[in-house]
Amino acid sequence: MVHVMSKSPLSIVKERFGEDPKKAKEKLVAAVKKVAGKDVWLDRLNEDKGLEHVSNKKLLHLEQVFAAVSKKVGSREKLIGEIAKLQGRSKDEDYKTRLGEESTPSLWDRFQAVQSSASGNPGSN
Repeated sequence: MVHVMSKSPLSIVKERFGEDPKKAKEKLVAAVKKVAGKDVWLDRLNEDKGLEHVSNKKLLHLEQVFAAVSKKVGSREKLIGEIAKLQGRSKDEDYKTRLGEESTPSLWDRFQAVQSSASGNPGSN
């Protein structure tokens, strides 16, 4: 059996955004902000630190999640609506409000789990 090492987050960032780590990080932060927009982003940032102090791994994950949410459903509000609908709670405003307090990546994970259980394929994406 051959074990393949996965790339480090820094090597992925350098590969996608250039060799200079500082400039690559700036480009990654810009990419996350661009894909997030106001429709999928829940602004809970520490204003003193900002995205520049978030790890490359988390930024890459955020970029992937925000892109998936935008492509699949369009916005956080629509994502919350889809989750509630798939769970048969589309008229439960308290439930939707509670879902609205969760982070977008958390909502995305919940959506995928609910969607796969609704389709009868547990564990598939």
